[in-house]
Formats: sequence, C-alpha cells, structure tokens
Amino acid sequence: MNKFSGIRYELQVMKEELTTRLFNHSMFEMTYDTEQGKSYTLMHHIKEELQDVERALMKIDKGVYGYCEDTGEEIPFEKLRILPTARTKYDFYFQELYERKTLPQYQYDHEETYITGSDF
Repeated sequence: MNKFSGIRYELQVMKEELTTRLFNHSMFEMTYDTEQGKSYTLMHHIKEELQDVERALMKIDKGVYGYCEDTGEEIPFEKLRILPTARTKYDFYFQELYERKTLPQYQYDHEETYITGSDF
C-alpha cells in the first residue's frame, strides 16, 4: 500500500465533489440569470481547485508527489495531509505565519525579579 493512499482517496473525493459542483453550477446558470461577476468568480475558483486536485493525483500516479516544485525538497507528510494539493513548500507560508505559537515561558531569577521570555 502506498503511503499516499489516504491522501489519494481524499483527493478523489475532492475531485468528485468539485466536478459535481461545477456541473450543478453550470446547469443552474443555464436556467437562471444571476449576477455574472459572482458566477464567473465561483466557476473560476472551482475550476482552479479541480485542476490542483487533478495535478496532485497525476503526481501521485507518476511517483513525484510530495516534492517541492521549486526546490525539489520533500514536503513533510503531515503538511501534505493538511493541504494535499500543495505544490511547493511555500504553500504553507501563511499557515506557519498565522499558526498559533506557544507563549514564551516566564521565569523568576533568585531575587524574584521578573524575566520575560525575550530576556533569555
């Protein structure tokens, strides 16, 4: 069993859902006249997401999934489980930027003066 089999299954489910959304939205558009800007934007995002999913599935099939397209470095498996369509290690930049960090540990020295986390 491939180490990416769980991710592959998740990607296939995503592909089916996106394809269904694209089809349903297309049918809805043929029936009702809605705001063109919103409709175009939604369709565009669904198509882009579907392309990302299909690209990831193709990379799994070719055995090149899980490597940064810019640097060739392996992307950690745990990160791919969070964002299975990641193409580069930089795709996680915002996650790391906004990820909740632990608060600094505070200590007291021998004289009971307060030392902040940045003081040591």
